[in-house]
Amino acid sequence: MTTYSRIAIIGNSCAGKTRLAHHLAKRYSLPLTHVDQIQFMEGLKFRPYPESIRILQAEQDKPQWVIDGFGPLDILENRLQKADWVIMIDLPLTTHYYWAIKRVLKNLFLGQRRELPKNSSERDLQHILKLFKTIYQVHTKMRPEMLRILSRESLKSKTTIIRSVSDLNQIFKP
Repeated sequence: MTTYSRIAIIGNSCAGKTRLAHHLAKRYSLPLTHVDQIQFMEGLKFRPYPESIRILQAEQDKPQWVIDGFGPLDILENRLQKADWVIMIDLPLTTHYYWAIKRVLKNLFLGQRRELPKNSSERDLQHILKLFKTIYQVHTKMRPEMLRILSRESLKSKTTIIRSVSDLNQIFKP
């Protein structure tokens, strides 16, 4: 079995990044960092940008990690270069929307996701609409750029692009 010390997991909202990150952190005994916990403070307020950069840079400079999420783009490429394994979850847009609906329903009935900072409710209509808008924007604007970056020679050999739910489920197998 291949072992990894640094795994970067990126992809659109509601792609399964967090679930995969938990699984891989456990499998390889690596510390897990959720970018959302860094970029957001209590109440889903954005952390000041320079502070987010500083914290994320310190995390990605560590010798071992699984980092779940994009974060500020000006340091993302550095993280991807440092990673032993880059995983981009690139599912169809309809899958992200379907999983977003499931997330909204879970939030309504089961409460806040554990990877978010304290008092970070995703239950209000404004947040839900922003989630769906973000999914579309990431898919149409950011995704093509990420695929271009990941096709570079320095990243190609260590990148896995997951394009279906069945491919995603394969990673969960021992």
